[in-house]
Amino acid sequence: MSEATKTLTKGDLFKHFMLGYSSETAYNYERLQALGRANASVDLLNKLYDTKEEKINAIQKYFVFFNTEPSFIGTVIHGIEASMEEQIANGAPIADDEFNSIRTGLMGPMAGIGDTVSQGIVYPILAGIGCSLAVQGNFAGPIIFELGYKAIMLGLGWYMYTLGYKQGKTAIINMLRDKTLDRITELFSIVGLMVVGSMAFSRVAITSPLVWQFSESAFKLQDAFDMLFPGVLPLLITMGVWWLTKRFKPTTVIAIIFAVGIVLALLGVITTPL
Repeated sequence: MSEATKTLTKGDLFKHFMLGYSSETAYNYERLQALGRANASVDLLNKLYDTKEEKINAIQKYFVFFNTEPSFIGTVIHGIEASMEEQIANGAPIADDEFNSIRTGLMGPMAGIGDTVSQGIVYPILAGIGCSLAVQGNFAGPIIFELGYKAIMLGLGWYMYTLGYKQGKTAIINMLRDKTLDRITELFSIVGLMVVGSMAFSRVAITSPLVWQFSESAFKLQDAFDMLFPGVLPLLITMGVWWLTKRFKPTTVIAIIFAVGIVLALLGVITTPL
């Protein structure tokens, strides 16, 4: 009589996914996230394996060097782990070396993409929105930042996890083939540029007080800017700072901003509204 197939429920998978956010709780510089991943897999292994010896053998393969972005994109590896563990428990001949070669082969690329999405796009966008509201005394600022960040992290993280579980090691190949990761990165980049642009317009509060008198009429430069090209000064300053950052160190750029700003203010070329 054949043994019943061992299957992970959606609840098992979700618990394994959530425990993945503890991947760095046992962080050390010898194995980095290895102990955290082992800890996250304990309940999964208890569900799939019957004897104590089987569970010990199963968890030992996690005690190797492992490090990736564990929250947004890297969760696809966690899903692949669950898929392979389920296959092993049902008799699939997946050796420990093969198990870890798949994990270690993916951890670098997923870390690069995941860090770009989480630290380079999502965090700055939401922090910018939250800070803009907070400086105006709006308590919704930090709330939007926290809830928004967690919602995107959990939503995208769960999507990547289930993708890894359902498609296994072919998930990444399929994602690269149909450019899913490229579209995700491009989407967040576009949103980020929109937010940065709106923040530059609203937060770089620079105007020009220059006025030229012509007989009985006066020509106000700022009024002309507002009619023809609203926000042109913040745009020029933002683009100028971007150009400087490509050529100088941040401390040098800050010094240049201070120097140019003070000189132009003393000459009456620019001012900031009170």
